[in-house]
Amino acid sequence: MSCTDKKQTLEIIVLETSKSGNKLANIATVEARRDALKIELFPDKKFQTITGFGGSFTESSAYLLNKLSQANRDLVLEVYFGERVAKYSLTKTHINSCDFSLSNYSYAPTAGHIALDNFSIEEDRGAYNPDDKKRYGAL
Repeated sequence: MSCTDKKQTLEIIVLETSKSGNKLANIATVEARRDALKIELFPDKKFQTITGFGGSFTESSAYLLNKLSQANRDLVLEVYFGERVAKYSLTKTHINSCDFSLSNYSYAPTAGHIALDNFSIEEDRGAYNPDDKKRYGAL
């Protein structure tokens, strides 16, 4: 089929991934009909509360933010959290290292140790030192 061909019918495929074992299993195929589709909007009826909007912040994004001049850093923060642009009110970050960390580390390095006697957030304390090759490798 090319972009100039016209397909006369729309086929709807319903896929399911479930606890029972389905992994993108095709559970239904339905031919769409104009009279079968009905969307109703009820703007006065509320189903959920929106707490806020935001984004993810990682160690590497903080590292790069700190590479900017103070003026540009202030501008980026204003764009995210200021009243005129994105207006972020929520943020999330990772626990332990992730794909966007500057090194690999764990707050609880002893596998299977549920008492967490070795739990530590020392990795997050102190100032970043880009010359610390042991901790950050070659950036």
